[in-house]
Amino acid sequence: MKNKDQLSLYLSGGSSSRTLPPIDQRPISELYFAILPDPEIAAKSHKLAGNFHRRYRFFAKPRKANLLHVTLYTIGSFRYLPEETVFAAMEAASRVRKPSCSVVFDRAVSFGNGDNRPLVLWNENGNTELKAIYQELVDAMRLTGIAPIKEKPVEPHMTLLYQGHPVPDIVLEEPVSWTAKDFVLINSLQGESIHEHLCYWTLRD
Repeated sequence: MKNKDQLSLYLSGGSSSRTLPPIDQRPISELYFAILPDPEIAAKSHKLAGNFHRRYRFFAKPRKANLLHVTLYTIGSFRYLPEETVFAAMEAASRVRKPSCSVVFDRAVSFGNGDNRPLVLWNENGNTELKAIYQELVDAMRLTGIAPIKEKPVEPHMTLLYQGHPVPDIVLEEPVSWTAKDFVLINSLQGESIHEHLCYWTLRD
C-alpha cells in the first residue's frame, strides 16, 4: 500500500482537511477501485477519443486524459464519504495478491443499451487477468461486511466519452496496451471532473 499520508486530505478530520460546503450541496462521491493507464497511454487514448469524436460527430467531448481509468470494483455512491467504508475498502485491497498483468484493448465499441451509449475501449477476449483481480476484490470485500448483496459482473473497459450514440465496432490499427503494476482507490466527485486518488496498492510479481 502506498500514499497513506494522503488520506487526511480527503476524509474528515486532520489539519490538512479542506473546507467543505453544506452536506446537501456537496457533489456525490463515487468510490471504486481502478487500474490507471500509464501517462503516455492515457495521452494516446485521449487522442484516439478526439479522432472518434470528429469522425462520428459525437456531441459530448472526450474525457480528459487524467480521468481515464479501468474500473475494477465499484463500492458505492455517497453524499458524504464515510471513513469506515474507506478504511474497510483499504483493508480489503491489502488482501489482493495478484501479480502485475497486461491490459490490452483492441477495439472501441458502444456500451450499454438505447441511444445514449458511452464509447469505450474494450477487448473481446476479456482481459482475464483483470477479472481475476476483480474476483479477489469481491472475495475480500465480502469479508469487510460492506460488499453489496449481489456484485455486478465486470467487463473491463476504458470509457473515452459519455453521451455517445451507437456506432459499429472499431477495430484499432494498434491495440492500446500497458502493464498494470498497481491499482488505486478513487473518490470520483460527480459533475466536478475530479478524481481523488486515496491510496495505491502494488500488484505483486
